[in-house]
Amino acid sequence: MINTLMQNLKYKFRLYPSPDQVTDLNQVIGNARYIWNQFLDQEIQEYKLNQKFKFYYKNCVDLTKLKETLEWLNKSPSTSLQQTLRNLNTALTHSFEKNGKAKKGFPKFKKKQNFDGSFTLAMVNSARNCDFINHKFKIPNIGWIDTKFHRELPSDFKTCQIKKESNIWFLVLTCKKAKLPPRTTTNSVGIDINSNEYVLSNGTRYQIPKFLRESQAKIKKLQRDLSKKEKGSNNRLKAQLKLNKVNYTVRNQRLDYFHKLSKQLVNDYDIISLEDLNVRSIQEWNGHITKDNGFAMFRRLIEYKADLYGVKTVIVDRYFPSSQLCSHCSGINKISLKTRTYKCRTCDLEIDRDLNAAINIDRAGTARFNACGNAQLLANQIMIGQLIGIDEPGIPVL
Repeated sequence: MINTLMQNLKYKFRLYPSPDQVTDLNQVIGNARYIWNQFLDQEIQEYKLNQKFKFYYKNCVDLTKLKETLEWLNKSPSTSLQQTLRNLNTALTHSFEKNGKAKKGFPKFKKKQNFDGSFTLAMVNSARNCDFINHKFKIPNIGWIDTKFHRELPSDFKTCQIKKESNIWFLVLTCKKAKLPPRTTTNSVGIDINSNEYVLSNGTRYQIPKFLRESQAKIKKLQRDLSKKEKGSNNRLKAQLKLNKVNYTVRNQRLDYFHKLSKQLVNDYDIISLEDLNVRSIQEWNGHITKDNGFAMFRRLIEYKADLYGVKTVIVDRYFPSSQLCSHCSGINKISLKTRTYKCRTCDLEIDRDLNAAINIDRAGTARFNACGNAQLLANQIMIGQLIGIDEPGIPVL
C-alpha cells in the first residue's frame, strides 16, 4: 500500500567526472540509446507479424543474448540497460491507454545528442554508492566520481539517474520526504497572471523577469554562427555547445526564480487559488509569452510544494469570469482585453483589472472552505460557486 503521507522528490547534484570517466559515461548513454532503438524496432516488427508486443520480460531474455554477441554492451552497468527496457515497456503501455490525458503517443526512436543524454541505475543506495564525507558517488563499471553533495537527503534511494545537460553532468536521486499535516489557518490568496506580472488578491505584484527576451540578441547571433558552420565539423559542434549553454542558462534562471517565488507563496499562505489557463492557445497566439512567463512551470511548482507543506491549492475553472465579475457587488461587466481598469456600472467601483480578477479568484477558491457570517460575502460566494459549478456551498465541482 502506498503511503500517502510521503512524497517523491528529486535531488540534483553536480558531477565532476575525469576525462576518462566522461568517455565511459558517454559510452553508457550511447549503449542505452542503442538498446532503446534496437528493441523498439523489434517490438514494431513483432506487432506487424503477430499483432502483439513482447514487452519487458521477454525482451530481457533477448538482451542477455545480445550482450553475448555485442561485447561493448557489457561496459554499461547491467541495470542501466534493464531500466532502458523498463522505460520502453512503460512508453508502449501508455501509448495505448484509453484515457486521452494520459496518452503520450507511440514511442519514437532516439537520436544522438552530443551534449545531452541520460541513463538510469537501479539497485543503488547511500551505503553502497555514496561517500558523503569525500563527496563521491560510485557508478558500477565506471567507479567513484567526484560529486558536490550540497544538501542532505531526507531518505535513502533505490534508483538514480545520470544526466548530461549542455555537457554538464548531474546525479539525480529520487527520495521520499514526509508531508507536513494540513494547516488549520485560512490565510488565503488568489493569483491572476498577465504577460508581465503575477497579481495577488492582497495587492502584491511580482514582476516576471524576461530572461529569454534579455538573451534573445545573443541567441540569434549564436544561431547565425551555427548556420554558417559545415555540418559534421568540430567547429559546428563548438558553436552548437555555445548555443546550448545560453539556452540552458536561461532555463536555469527561470527555474530558480519560480522555485523561490513558489516557496515564498507556500510559506506565506494556507490556501492558494490559481486560474486554469489554456496555455496551448496562448502559445499559439504568442509562444514567447508562454516561454518567458512559465505559466505551467509556476503552477506545477506551487502544487507540489503545497502538497508537501500542507497548503491547499485550488484551480479555478478557466471559464470562470474572473475579469468580468465585480469584486464588490458581484455584477457582470464585459470588458475587452485592452481595458486595464475595471469600472462597474452597478456600484461604480473602479479598480485595476488584474487585482479585481485576483480577488474573484481568491473568493472562488475559498468558497469551499469558508463558513462566513457575513451575509453579503456569503451570498457572493454562493453566486460565485454557482458560476464555477458548485451546487451547494462546500461541494465543489471544479
